Amino acid sequence: MAPVQIVLGVEDSQYIELLLRYVRDSEYGSKVRIRAFSNIATFRTYMNSGEHSGLVAAEDSFLKSWLDSENIQKHRWVCLNEYGEKTFEGPSIAKYQPLQSLLEQLCAMTKPASTDIVRRDNRTVVTMVHSAVPGSGKSITAINMVKQLSMSGHHVFYLNLESASSTWLLQWDQQREQGNGLSRLLYDLQAFAEKKETPTHLPSSYAVYAEEMKADTFEPPENLNELLRMTEEETQMLIRYLVNSGEYDHIVIDGESSWHERIQVALRESDRVLCLLTDDLPCMNKTAIWMSYWQNHYSDFYQELRAKTSFIMNKFNGSIVNVLPLEDMQLEGTLAYVPSWKQVTNSELLWCSPIFQRDILKLCQSGTYDLRSTNGVEM
Repeated sequence: MAPVQIVLGVEDSQYIELLLRYVRDSEYGSKVRIRAFSNIATFRTYMNSGEHSGLVAAEDSFLKSWLDSENIQKHRWVCLNEYGEKTFEGPSIAKYQPLQSLLEQLCAMTKPASTDIVRRDNRTVVTMVHSAVPGSGKSITAINMVKQLSMSGHHVFYLNLESASSTWLLQWDQQREQGNGLSRLLYDLQAFAEKKETPTHLPSSYAVYAEEMKADTFEPPENLNELLRMTEEETQMLIRYLVNSGEYDHIVIDGESSWHERIQVALRESDRVLCLLTDDLPCMNKTAIWMSYWQNHYSDFYQELRAKTSFIMNKFNGSIVNVLPLEDMQLEGTLAYVPSWKQVTNSELLWCSPIFQRDILKLCQSGTYDLRSTNGVEM
């Protein structure tokens, strides 16, 4: 694979020297080619020459000297600033962070635009993890799916639509001077919709990067009412914005066991629904009740849902003792029971079960993800 081309514009020459030294002595030595400038005038001359290619990562002062109304849309660029706050009209990332994390983000931004990415059906794949009952393992399944897809070379977004979000399992840089990303995005989407325009910023400019998944996600809103009051229109705009941006190969939606309108929309907008079951009477009975309700009151939705749903038995210990909820239901996969997860005091334990990672990888390979290798399993 050809090295990633990056043009760097930073006034601090010591910062440039440290970054280039790290690239030269690390795995990125063969992956990245950086042309760096500490002088704004020299940077502007080079950029105006038309010789550059790839991603431009530069401080605000460099970008303002170069970008105009014509090339602001033509070229791929990102603003480097102290904490990743948005101080320029476009995507921003933190300049001061672990260099490996910085380079991972920069490399991810060099992915082809949506019109150039070759995907199955030429479209971002949307998968929702759902269950009729809480406690079935939706979030652990969704997050580990995101991890395996990301480690297999895909650019993935984890969208948590739970009222009480499970993103507390994840860690990211909390030094963000801007307000909550999801809250700002919902406001911006509504504002653009009223003007009948489309957002100009990429989703990553609103997102945070979670190292455990090696993928982007949103911080949960500080005010729980923002999710509880989320309308059908807002949910649809959000999901379609993520899809139509072309920034991600896959979007994995973590839902909840409710019939809130945001969950209804997510089920409709998904290409694949993974319905988790557990081998106990409450789960089997509640799944049957919901399926019967949808069939009787939302027949079109029910037919559409059944066509794209894969039923997965979670916490599987080798045999099933209860009758499946529907006569024509067939399991399309199982996820192993992990005894050590009964009392988890450290979220890191949720990422290091080889047997669960094996089953997650099988689940990914059984869908529309077109994984080309099995190197993603991290023991």
